[in-house]
Amino acid sequence: MPFSSLQKKDFFGRQAELASLYKRVLQADSGQAQSVVLSGRRGIGKTELLKHLFGRLFFNQDRTVPFLYTVNPALLSVTVFSKSYLSRFICQRLAFEKKDQALLYRDGITIDGLSTLAEEMGALWAKEILDQYMQCSGDPVDALRIALLAPHRSTLSTGMPVAVLIDDFHWVKGLHLDGVPDHLLVSLFQEPMSHRKTPHVITGNMAELQEMAVVSGLERIPVPSLGSEAASSMVLALLSAQEAEGNVPPLLLRHLAGNPYYLGHIVTRACAKNNPDDKEFWNAYIQEIMEGTLALSWLTVLKSYIPDLGQRRTALTIISKIYHTTEALSCQRIAKVFSLTDGEAHGILNALYLAGFIRGEFGSFRPMDDRVLRDIVDALSMREILAKSPHDMELHFLEALIPQKGQVVRFDMTLPMAREAELIVAQSLEQIGKNLNLNQDAIGQLQIAVIEACINAIEHGKGMDDKIYVSVAVDEDQTEVSVESAGQEFIIQETGEPYRDQEAEKKAGRGWGIKLMKRFVDHVRFEKTTYGTKIVLVKKIEKSASIQKEDTANHE
Repeated sequence: MPFSSLQKKDFFGRQAELASLYKRVLQADSGQAQSVVLSGRRGIGKTELLKHLFGRLFFNQDRTVPFLYTVNPALLSVTVFSKSYLSRFICQRLAFEKKDQALLYRDGITIDGLSTLAEEMGALWAKEILDQYMQCSGDPVDALRIALLAPHRSTLSTGMPVAVLIDDFHWVKGLHLDGVPDHLLVSLFQEPMSHRKTPHVITGNMAELQEMAVVSGLERIPVPSLGSEAASSMVLALLSAQEAEGNVPPLLLRHLAGNPYYLGHIVTRACAKNNPDDKEFWNAYIQEIMEGTLALSWLTVLKSYIPDLGQRRTALTIISKIYHTTEALSCQRIAKVFSLTDGEAHGILNALYLAGFIRGEFGSFRPMDDRVLRDIVDALSMREILAKSPHDMELHFLEALIPQKGQVVRFDMTLPMAREAELIVAQSLEQIGKNLNLNQDAIGQLQIAVIEACINAIEHGKGMDDKIYVSVAVDEDQTEVSVESAGQEFIIQETGEPYRDQEAEKKAGRGWGIKLMKRFVDHVRFEKTTYGTKIVLVKKIEKSASIQKEDTANHE
């Protein structure tokens, strides 16, 4: 179905991306548009964005024809695929011309039926393309070439450019003539994508798209996670749609990291209760990662990439090892630890990489920055490898996810990327320390480190919302402060350390930020998140007995 199930008013946090894409494809009118790839992790909303782009192009303008096609992995025979692709294009092209939405849903129409329809509507360009397609029916490859070039040929005949929107493009690598996928068939997309009046906007599994030569030269447009405000708005809209009240606990909301797919399923399950409270939201999350749609969807992905049960158990153990090891692991080390040959280890790791369970960098492998996926992997490991009962698993996650409910005091701040914004955080830390009776000398040292972290965030952050997200968590003996911004090029993946601008460090007063952070706190961690970059500062700070006495004396 070309149209999104969400209404425009419920399309949260994507207006800037939608406007940018809309502007891009309209450049086809002047022959300046280029094909692009939408990149982002699973569930982030690439398909939804593509559908909304189709809707805006269909209803809001008459300069560029939108054509939306979702690749079906069950229809990859060249003959079947080319017929499906061509017939859907013709129907959508005629629907746009006549503004007749009924034509968008003419699935199953025959080529003869299409030819008759085109003739009745006076679309001679469509009749010519269909005639040529039928003449080449004896040569499936030529027929596929004609189908793929149909948008371009319609543009040449009518002068009307076409925006080709293809969802799940990675599946086309399975195109085949006799059951055996042939990468040469995928190369037939190269010419249609090159035409400036038929720009292609492609989505799909990014790991697999990166392996496809036909996509390698295209510009990538990232689709980021929803910001905190957009995520909260989406939650409220989902609750309202189900006539429920409540709100996702802030800690769980951060755990879901602005992933619309995750948010939707958690809220839907929680709304089994009319007015879910914090506990019911957490229970909904735990049920989802143990046996719900989220768990089943990731298990389905794992099965599709590793169908053999024995290999899948080994793969699950490998994923768990990678997710619970702080350092990146090489293929050779994985082979040694699990008594595999290098070839066996490489095959499993490559499948896990393509499936989206791990990320690979220069021969080493790290976990995905996805807390939900990490929990699902743990749940699968406990059930499939350790044979834990559902009751034991539930207790484990209750303790792991919400142990700090009565022990940790948490503060969250959203700051603008403005001059001296770091001073707001420093002042807040001072007040937090006083309220919680923390050692003020240690708080002063933490303030220095946090100021440097915020300055780094301001210098390197290039987020669309120009904000810094600061979280302060205080437990019995330590304080943790995380500073997150949208800087994308701050972390070296192999080491986890930030890039160092050697030229900048030569200038007076530069290059001291990281050193000061490490000097004044016990531990500094640099993370690349779905939003951008996070600096985590951890310092052991005990409650101060001396301050208690001084306060008592003052009151006396």
